[in-house]
Amino acid sequence: MDFPDLPFLRTFVTVYESRGVTEAAARLHRTQPTVSYQLRRLEETLGAPLFERRSARLVPTPLADRLFRFLGGFARDVQAVLQGGAEDRPLEIAAVSGFGRYVLFPLLRESESLHRTLTLRYPPAEEVFRQVLEGQVDVGFSFRGTVHPRLTLTPVYEEQLVLVAGRTWARRLRVQEHFQDVPLVTYDEGDYVVGRWLGHHFGRRHPHWYSSAHFEELEEVLEWVSRGRGVAVVPGFCIPKGRGLGVVSWGKPALTNTVHAVQRTQAPVRPVVAELLERLRDGRGALSRSG
Repeated sequence: MDFPDLPFLRTFVTVYESRGVTEAAARLHRTQPTVSYQLRRLEETLGAPLFERRSARLVPTPLADRLFRFLGGFARDVQAVLQGGAEDRPLEIAAVSGFGRYVLFPLLRESESLHRTLTLRYPPAEEVFRQVLEGQVDVGFSFRGTVHPRLTLTPVYEEQLVLVAGRTWARRLRVQEHFQDVPLVTYDEGDYVVGRWLGHHFGRRHPHWYSSAHFEELEEVLEWVSRGRGVAVVPGFCIPKGRGLGVVSWGKPALTNTVHAVQRTQAPVRPVVAELLERLRDGRGALSRSG
């Protein structure tokens, strides 16, 4: 099989992202017949269809999904090098929501040099890795570690995972020896966080607890806890002042959680990304103590 021409691969990536020829043609500054021709030639070279035509939308085949996972980031990097204008496009970031909202966004907001056109997304931890692998973002941030031949993880921040409670539950927990039958307010990333906190303080024999409520984001979790309807394990930096919330210690040193910058191993690092990572590393100690 002959290796497909680079323009065909770029066209495929754009069509895959757009799910349609019309939008892809506009993004590529080409006519619709040209985009359709290049896509057809690529399918002929591969000997299999890449999309199913359903009305005005294109639905990727499993082959297209595999090809995009491999090519997405590669095509973006090559195009940036060829055009020489990588710094003119928006900075694109994917970060787990707690770190993204409470640490990363304030840093981006206050920095003059980083105050530029950007896209900041808050996907789940596993989705961060996928978006980086596929080249959808320039850099990702996740508190979960992973080993992947095409990913590089760099520690940039240390957060503290703490048990937060309102006044009523704080008093109850101070006289409770075994942490039994405690209502925890959980959230979408909470299984990992709660598991780490319980393991740190109690080892493999986790005490009995139950979920009194579950939310997507930390704002609702903290509101629920402030009303005395349970406790939660959260990063220390997100606890607001003046809401009657406090950290309940449990006799062991504070539990730290490392946040990693996630990048593709072979991808060129944009100067603005390098600056962002340097600022995070420089401020890591002071920021991690803020919780």
